[in-house]
Amino acid sequence: MPPSSFHSWFLLLLSLNIFDILTTIPAYEANPVTLYLWQRLGFSQTALLKIGLVIFFELLFILGQRVVGQREREFTQNIFLWLSKVLVAFYLFVVLINVVVLSQF
Repeated sequence: MPPSSFHSWFLLLLSLNIFDILTTIPAYEANPVTLYLWQRLGFSQTALLKIGLVIFFELLFILGQRVVGQREREFTQNIFLWLSKVLVAFYLFVVLINVVVLSQF
């Protein structure tokens, strides 16, 4: 599995993360961690933190590819690809909920 496959999933994850931020309605946020971060950091800095965490995930993949040996590289790629797919599914669900809530207004 080529690393470009992971990068495609990464770009989709980053796009969904940004779309989640753009479609979030603070009055309907149910995640207590997000509410706590909004209270402590504010909405803008929390949004930057969320985007930064997705970029950090990409950097971990790149670092993992450089650190592991050739035999472990495919395993590492599979783990990161699986994690990416799980995160994309989660953000698809979150964005869908945000869009449904937005359509009620």
